[in-house]
Amino acid sequence: MKKYPVISLTVGFLYLGHLFAVCGSYFIDRGYFIENYGSNVWIWGFGLTAFDFILWALVVYIASKFPKDKLKEKFLRHPLATIVLFGLFVTDLPYRLLEYGGGGGWFETTLFYSFLFFLYWLLVCWISSKIFKKKRFQWVWYRKVIDLAFIIMPVIYKIVFGLILTIIIVFVIFVIMTFVFQYSGQDLQILFS
Repeated sequence: MKKYPVISLTVGFLYLGHLFAVCGSYFIDRGYFIENYGSNVWIWGFGLTAFDFILWALVVYIASKFPKDKLKEKFLRHPLATIVLFGLFVTDLPYRLLEYGGGGGWFETTLFYSFLFFLYWLLVCWISSKIFKKKRFQWVWYRKVIDLAFIIMPVIYKIVFGLILTIIIVFVIFVIMTFVFQYSGQDLQILFS
């Protein structure tokens, strides 16, 4: 977890979101939950825990096999696979977001399909490396784009993830203030009137 803190924080965030969704739907309407899911909330809680742990272990395993330099070299070695699969990802993602990203799940849907396309890309690169033993060509503009992507993408991911966490923390504080402490905002109205 210390070696890959961004992966651990992301999977932990997704796990807590899954767990709160299951527990929230169970406590809001137990009859609906049991009718649709047909089992105990504890089974779903343990199942989500096991699923997210296996997901975390898989992502960490892949990250350990492909450090930044090795991954960058793989991108540079397979430009056609990268361009074609990136084009497919960009054209397919909006439809997946419409289908699965409702209710604020766009971040999770984007992460899931990014990881899925990354696995497809690794498979295509492996097949390509078995067929073509040597690098056939290399584009200068492609190298510059890959270098820029390796600089910009981690920063963009951390900014987006930080904004999402900030919005969730503010929402949780608002819910706690409103429902637990019964705060309605009248103190501020008296203060500023």
